[in-house]
Amino acid sequence: MMGYRRGKDRVHDELLALKGRIREKKTSYRGLSEATGISVNALNNKINGYTAMDTDEVQKLAAVLDIDANDIVKYFFPSIIAKRNIKI
Repeated sequence: MMGYRRGKDRVHDELLALKGRIREKKTSYRGLSEATGISVNALNNKINGYTAMDTDEVQKLAAVLDIDANDIVKYFFPSIIAKRNIKI
């Protein structure tokens, strides 16, 4: 008997810092969608770690959320920081 799988499997770690930045900038997935041209559903899947972001999407989101180039790793690649024990 095959097991029942609930929900989607995350491909990437959840991007908690990015979600915090979205709240900090008082915007929503809909607002980000309109500003970046990325659909709301695609943003949801990417920000929640179900699908990967490409470099163009990272650039667009960083620009809209006013994320400095030096902080991109912190917001978009938290697993790199965790694996290397980098302090930011």
